[in-house]
Amino acid sequence: MNITKKFPGILANDGIDFMVESGEIHSLLGENGAGKTTLMNVLFGLYRADKGSILINGQKVEITNPKQALQCGI
Repeated sequence: MNITKKFPGILANDGIDFMVESGEIHSLLGENGAGKTTLMNVLFGLYRADKGSILINGQKVEITNPKQALQCGI
């Protein structure tokens, strides 16, 4: 919720909120440089969000690596 990720001179993700229910399929669409890959890297634990958190079933989780993300169903 409210995922924000910055790099020097770049605001890659600015307060991203979205919810996915079990069994749903979604896609991220946007122009080059819109922050899609950065958001996925945060969700996979490759980057740490500067602000915000990931909630699974209403519980805050700290994803630190892709294996953990897969175990959480991401």
